[in-house]
Amino acid sequence: MTNRTSLSVAALLGVTASFGLVSSAMAGSFERNRNISVSERPKPEYQTNGIDLGGFILRPELVTGLKYSDNIFALRTNPVDDVIFKFNPSAVIQSKWSVHSLAFHASVDHNEYLDLSSESYTDLTFGSDARLDAGQGIGFGFGAQYQALNEPRTSSSSPANTTKPIEYDLVSLYANASREVNRIRVKAAIGLRDYDYKDGALVGGGVADQDDRDRAVLDLSGRVGYAVSPDTSVFVEVGYNDRYYDLQPPATPLNRDSDGYQVLVGANFDLSALVRGEIAIGYLDQRFEDPTLSGVSGFAVRANVDWFVTPLTTVGIGGNRSVEDSGIPGSSGYLSSSAYFKVDHELLRNLIISGELTYGYDDYEGVDRQDERVGGTISSTILLQRGLGLSLYYTYANQTSGGINSGTNYNNSQVGFNLKLQR
Repeated sequence: MTNRTSLSVAALLGVTASFGLVSSAMAGSFERNRNISVSERPKPEYQTNGIDLGGFILRPELVTGLKYSDNIFALRTNPVDDVIFKFNPSAVIQSKWSVHSLAFHASVDHNEYLDLSSESYTDLTFGSDARLDAGQGIGFGFGAQYQALNEPRTSSSSPANTTKPIEYDLVSLYANASREVNRIRVKAAIGLRDYDYKDGALVGGGVADQDDRDRAVLDLSGRVGYAVSPDTSVFVEVGYNDRYYDLQPPATPLNRDSDGYQVLVGANFDLSALVRGEIAIGYLDQRFEDPTLSGVSGFAVRANVDWFVTPLTTVGIGGNRSVEDSGIPGSSGYLSSSAYFKVDHELLRNLIISGELTYGYDDYEGVDRQDERVGGTISSTILLQRGLGLSLYYTYANQTSGGINSGTNYNNSQVGFNLKLQR
């Protein structure tokens, strides 16, 4: 990590502690669990209890399966298909304490391409989360996670001519503090993400240097909510981010450092047997250090709503708007807009049918490029017996890229199944 990142870690601990002291003037309860969606509904006859370790419970899980993809490189013409074998063991160790909480999690996600072995990859994740209940409505949360990941070929930032997917490490830290009193809740959070990309080998020889993408991102947020009624609250939320790249000019042509803020006003609700969710609207603004790059600003939205049509059918709808970093040469970032619509239906006690439609639009800064994506998924989940489930799915994705610096237009379909075993 850079010196600036080290200072951010110190800030993460210090700011959280100070927010905890400030928020200690307030208390109450905003817990709402009146409505439970189809996918969340417990099914004791099919669920496992884990392995008792005294003060902790170990919950191991294995997901394995096969899928067929008809365009693994996300190409406009001459698509290449393959069959991929998935092997994904994971485990969670969770405390059983009545006060406070501590959990550890780990997973290995291996995807083996049966024909093109160079595309095979393994993602690793290790992390821990803790919660401290200080009493009088005061709570603190902390967490850390390390991931060794592979960038999907469909990512706009991924070089198209490398011999294998780009690898990168991601270290994430977070801390938060909250306090409730009567109808008021105050919450503050701080997070740090550090990205370290590995160079890729080019087809035909050479190196795809990825060092200019290494960066640290510091996120700060504060939120004040007021409970209008037991099932509805309104809130104001303010967020700030600072993005710092390891390489600076003249090592790179652009100074891609930036900072920005977002202000949201919204409502959180859980209405009887009808609807639950959160909707917020506001304004966002991101400014770049390089004087040749204009800022990104505009309308901000964050929404996630579940509509309980019947006890057996849940409809979900939502969207988000944010500024994201770009790995495209000449571009500092892009304004990303996304939306989804999904339906879950419990056809039988042990059979859930699901469908989802997604939409995304990315407008890039520094280059003339706009990407539009539409996608859909149809799936079914069958609970065969306690600790054993089978999922069948079909997904479709389409990207249309426009502008002088446009990317690739492509279609991709995948069909497959996953078998999940739990203990």
